[in-house]
Amino acid sequence: MKKRTKICLVTVKLIILAVLFSPYIRAEYLTFVYGKQFAGLEQQTNILNPARYFRVLAYSETEATVFYVSDTGDLMTFVKDANGEWERAEWKTIWSTTGSADEFMWPYYR
Repeated sequence: MKKRTKICLVTVKLIILAVLFSPYIRAEYLTFVYGKQFAGLEQQTNILNPARYFRVLAYSETEATVFYVSDTGDLMTFVKDANGEWERAEWKTIWSTTGSADEFMWPYYR
């Protein structure tokens, strides 16, 4: 009986960990597969410093959401224009080193 209880507890812990880390794993996967398309696109704002790193949080053929980190944490949504190029459609600063921003998300990759 003890062995069965231990196996159940380990299984439950693994399921909880998988659920907790799934948004991060998904973001890492999307960044690995599609990230090259979004490198440097935060510069479309003409305001932000170049990003130290970024993560692709959501991706489809026509729309994507990317989180850029520099002096700020910026969530940007891009859509493809008529020429097939990614164009910024929405921009939210959700974190800043100089103080808090209006919106706070946790986890960042949800």
